[in-house]
Amino acid sequence: MGRIGDPSSEFSQVPSTLHGQLFLLAFDPRSGRFDGHDPGLFGFALRAAMLTDLYLRGFLVERAGKPVPARAASPDDPILRAEFAQVGVHNRSTWAQLVAGNQHEAITAVREQLVTEGWLRTRRQPGLPVCDAGLEPFDPSRVRALADVARGALRNALVGLPAEPWPVACGLLAATAELPVMDEFSADVQGWGRLDAVAAGRLVPVSGLIEAIRDRRGYGRPGLMGGAS
Repeated sequence: MGRIGDPSSEFSQVPSTLHGQLFLLAFDPRSGRFDGHDPGLFGFALRAAMLTDLYLRGFLVERAGKPVPARAASPDDPILRAEFAQVGVHNRSTWAQLVAGNQHEAITAVREQLVTEGWLRTRRQPGLPVCDAGLEPFDPSRVRALADVARGALRNALVGLPAEPWPVACGLLAATAELPVMDEFSADVQGWGRLDAVAAGRLVPVSGLIEAIRDRRGYGRPGLMGGAS
């Protein structure tokens, strides 16, 4: 069995991309549905997942606070390839600005990819449009295992223990998107500002996500992005 979060594994129990893994984590095991999240926030997180994936794989680097391509070759995954193509050599957009663009299209694109690849199955009548409420993971046990790994890695990172960047990123993205699967985890974390500190150290696209959410909320809403650290 390939290690969860290892994009180089020949066999994996979950999608090899961060955006694919994050979408699976949006499944609420209590309700058995995918619609228990804020769509705007989730769209931001999916865009950040794509950028983080490209950053961790070495396709993007940061220069003067902005992402730029690190290589000429494009990723094999079509969604990552399209995202990579939007970041040119002379890019002037910050991570946060890229995260905030086309978030609704991101949800649709990732949903369709996971259905096509068999990670998700639909509970709808043929001919009707696919929506998140009509989806279920092909194997919920894989989603539970992914959530366990992401929560464990994030816990370790928050207390300064060793943790692999990929599952930490997955946990950060899910927690920042306030997905239901992270509710129990988030309740016992004192000071959400530590999430930003973890991201700023080695996962700068996630810092861009946090900045985009703060901008969206006007800095004033209490909770994950508005509370004191």
